[in-house]
Amino acid sequence: MEGGADSLLPKWGKIRSELENTTGLSIIVQPEMRDFTTWKVGGRALALVEVKDEEELDQVIFLCEKEGIRWKILGHGSNILVKDEGFPGVVIRLKGNFCELKREGNTVEGGGGASLFQLVSFALQEGLGGSEFLVGIPGTVGGAVRINAGCFGKEIGSLVERVKVRWKSGKKEWLTRSCLTFSYRDSNLKQGEGTVILRSAFHLFPEDQKVSREKIKRFCYLRRERQPLEWPSAGSVFRNPPGDSAARIIEEMGLKGLRVGKAQVSSKHSNFIVNLGGAKSWEIEYLMNWIQKEVYMNKNMWLEREVELWP
Repeated sequence: MEGGADSLLPKWGKIRSELENTTGLSIIVQPEMRDFTTWKVGGRALALVEVKDEEELDQVIFLCEKEGIRWKILGHGSNILVKDEGFPGVVIRLKGNFCELKREGNTVEGGGGASLFQLVSFALQEGLGGSEFLVGIPGTVGGAVRINAGCFGKEIGSLVERVKVRWKSGKKEWLTRSCLTFSYRDSNLKQGEGTVILRSAFHLFPEDQKVSREKIKRFCYLRRERQPLEWPSAGSVFRNPPGDSAARIIEEMGLKGLRVGKAQVSSKHSNFIVNLGGAKSWEIEYLMNWIQKEVYMNKNMWLEREVELWP
């Protein structure tokens, strides 16, 4: 957080003074966002607040909007690129009740802050299958449902039964399947700015634990074999064009292994940009722009980013 963003500190001071009476509320002032993102890059935010229930979430959002301070929900920091200048606003993480999971028949309901690993592990313990492919995705339930995360030809949207959201107005409601639209790395839940996914329910099916464990092992093996897990990254950078693969196109263009500073197009999977240690956000963004321009000039095709830029 640089330059004019410092002028927001007095406003944040007012918010913090009102939050100090909230028991157990975790507040980090001006956190380095590189410590909270899977790419390990990004400058400071105004503050990071962890809320443990809907009441606290409402309170933080209300105070931010009252003072004219921007806010964003942060999951596990995957699929985002925070700029070196940081984020001039308050980052909110869903903890406490938002990380709880429960079972109702063949349905598992999870809070928006629960990790996908937690979801898969809980389903395994309960003898339910169908979510195993999510095991290696480093995200939360809320973030994954919002972008319809997936891998190996499967998507989380296919499991969703209902979703509880908080609209920008503050209204909360459960949306049934008929109200939800999922497509490749997209959903209608992305369209409403200020929408927060509070809880989601997933329809699974009874499965022998041994079978589920074997599926989990298989998906973990595929990730290790195909993806550069030894370096910080944000997963796939670009969406696959219809009927094609972004990784194949990038490799065909001779861009595999391309490097700017400490950021590199992975030599293992060309749709990953990895941080070789000490990379800057601008270096990663430069590579993304370079790839898009080269592909467009040579193939008249624009690769769409999966990654969200902050701010």
